[in-house]
Amino acid sequence: MQTLATVLALIVAAEHFYIMYLEMCKIPSPQTTRIFGLPEEFMQQKRVQVMFSNQGLYNGFLAAGIVWAQFFAPQNAGAEATLLFLGFVITAALWGAVTSNKGILIKQGLPALLAFLAVRGAA
Repeated sequence: MQTLATVLALIVAAEHFYIMYLEMCKIPSPQTTRIFGLPEEFMQQKRVQVMFSNQGLYNGFLAAGIVWAQFFAPQNAGAEATLLFLGFVITAALWGAVTSNKGILIKQGLPALLAFLAVRGAA
């Protein structure tokens, strides 16, 4: 169960590192226009690029937190720290689903919820 929990948590981290990369390095591009479903002319705006870049940084913090919790947190705090960062991801997915796109709940929230349950079960 511990291996499954670790793998699921690292999948969530990888997803958020990828989102960070897209938001910080690939705005604007045809790839991000398609993935985020936003018009190219909107993505060309400098203010939009700055907002995405900042949002990407936060996604990177979530991913880094999960990786830190899995590999570098004190042994007696790793599971709790992982749950904390996965809880942040779930909260962000809920907020994103309410305010932006319901698909975020499935694409980001579901993997984080599965990882959360696995980590909780393995603890």
